[in-house]
Amino acid sequence: MSSQNSGRSRRFTWCVTMLAGLGLTVGATAVAQTSDMSATSSIAKSAENPDLWPAPGRNNELTRFSPLTQINAGNAGNMQFMWSQSLSSLRGQEGQPIVVQVGGKPMMFLVSGWPNVVQALDLSNPDEPVTVWNYVKKDGRDDSAVAIACCDTVNRGLNYADGKVIFHTLDGYLIALDALTGKVDWSDKLASPEKGQTMTGAGVIAGKNIIIGYGGAELAARGSVAAYSIDDGKKVWGFFNNGTAKDVGMTADTNKAVPKHGTLKTFRGVDEYPGDEHTRGGATVWGWISYDEKLNLIYYGTSNPGTWSPSYRCKNDTWEKCNDGTQDNKWSLSLIARNASTGEMVWAYQLTPFDEWDYDAINESVLVNMDIDGQKNRPVLVHFDRNGFAYVLDRRDGKLLRAHNFVPVNWAEKIDVGGTDRPIKVKAHSPFGVDKAVQACPGAMGGKDQQPVAVDPSNPQVFYVPTNQWCMEDTPLKRTSTQQGSGYAFANVYMYEPTAGLAGQVQAFDVDTGKIVWKNPNKYQTWSGALVTAGGVVFYGDMVGKFRAVDSKTGKELWARNLGSGIIGNPISYKINGQQYVSVFAGIGGWSGLPVSAGLNFSDKYGAIGATAMAKSTNLNLVPLGGTLYTFRLGGSEHQAVDTTK
Repeated sequence: MSSQNSGRSRRFTWCVTMLAGLGLTVGATAVAQTSDMSATSSIAKSAENPDLWPAPGRNNELTRFSPLTQINAGNAGNMQFMWSQSLSSLRGQEGQPIVVQVGGKPMMFLVSGWPNVVQALDLSNPDEPVTVWNYVKKDGRDDSAVAIACCDTVNRGLNYADGKVIFHTLDGYLIALDALTGKVDWSDKLASPEKGQTMTGAGVIAGKNIIIGYGGAELAARGSVAAYSIDDGKKVWGFFNNGTAKDVGMTADTNKAVPKHGTLKTFRGVDEYPGDEHTRGGATVWGWISYDEKLNLIYYGTSNPGTWSPSYRCKNDTWEKCNDGTQDNKWSLSLIARNASTGEMVWAYQLTPFDEWDYDAINESVLVNMDIDGQKNRPVLVHFDRNGFAYVLDRRDGKLLRAHNFVPVNWAEKIDVGGTDRPIKVKAHSPFGVDKAVQACPGAMGGKDQQPVAVDPSNPQVFYVPTNQWCMEDTPLKRTSTQQGSGYAFANVYMYEPTAGLAGQVQAFDVDTGKIVWKNPNKYQTWSGALVTAGGVVFYGDMVGKFRAVDSKTGKELWARNLGSGIIGNPISYKINGQQYVSVFAGIGGWSGLPVSAGLNFSDKYGAIGATAMAKSTNLNLVPLGGTLYTFRLGGSEHQAVDTTK
């Protein structure tokens, strides 16, 4: 680890120049803002300013809600393109920028997919931003991560805290940059591609730490999550998500309020897996992490338990015995709440025990307060899972309150809410036997993958959800290797549209009643996240590059523009000098667009673990590569920003 200039109270003096090379820095004299408050409190305070977007989900609750109203359902049709910025990368561009105040100036920070170029833009003149510095790590790079990464070389975003821009690289580095100069404050290697580990998921700022994990379950990685000090990058705590009770951080109080979800006394530990399979048992953390500062709890979901060929993850030889509750492969495919200071597991709930479909639970857990089951303003967690069900849990203790399917589902009859809380599986749609093809809905990419939902906290029952509308045929294969860092899926997957011409759908969904309020079908995949504003507008994009604004009440399209490439990024909104802006990444990729971004063979029916067939059927081979940030605002003289510097 390297560390320099890590004090919190510092003055930065820098010269204003224009440099072109990557890794060079420029700027202007400024003073770092310091405070005794925790980094999280600082983010919360910044989120109270409606003009900013200070964290990946705007806040640590991951609502992706903007309180701005200048752009609204009545005038969104007047939006015009203002400026764009190259991301210096042509691979998939998931994630989003952040907008914060640094040294008294509005600044935007963004990071690209591999090679993970970080840029700092001065937004003082928001129609003509100035690049202040950019950075790309050049030493010690591990290019093998490109081939190791399961589902494209994406990056889901960076964080800002205590004058530092904190980001991760695909090949496993966590790096803190001085926000004013772009110089490295500290850097540490957290993940190892040779073990199948790569980093794509955005971390979360919790207290004085950043908490983050890595991916790689398809490469036999064993998943963990850990906290690192914002001050110097040193590891504060870390736990695996499978293994012994000590490995996973369970205590006598874990799931104390809901013991049927699994307690220290009932936990089977390594016996959840045959032999040493837990050491290759996935349960990685490559998606989103949320944080409740009042409860001091972080929330995240875990991935599949390693190989997709499920019989190798069970000590028994029949489907019935593997689904009797003794071979659940805990804590894969689970929602986990940990004490942010110690990492101890407060509660955990497994959404898909003994996974047979790759229904990773890494999707975001959104924190809202809701009137439900007779309790006013109840603190809940809402999670739209890959398995096709939308869950509502009390985020204090993990009690399951609702579980409604939000897309067509046939792998389970229902979730037994209030009973066992387990899914009632359908054997006919459960891939189990080697070389035996089985049909299931949704497909492995899930009813929704990592593309995040949005919600207006004043209407916490209705979520705006980008969904996948496809099923699959899954054939488990013989396992031929147990080497970490090499392919460990061992399945042929063919994904298809059960309804011709319907690949994606954005919908407003009531998580209390399980009803779809409105829906916007699309013949292309909707792999972009959603943004909702107090102006009554929902923004999202699709895989061929159409960026849309729709009425949040009705779903009616208000405005649309075709961007330069497929959109898998997440829109944000912010306000500078009295003018509201909306920005979004374009650059096709992600698992759904991997055949395009990686130049795969479109004739391979099973390529990219099923993505190639879907990409071919929706003509994604015709979509150009991209890597650009696009920014829009209202047009016309009546909407011109006021120059406050005069």
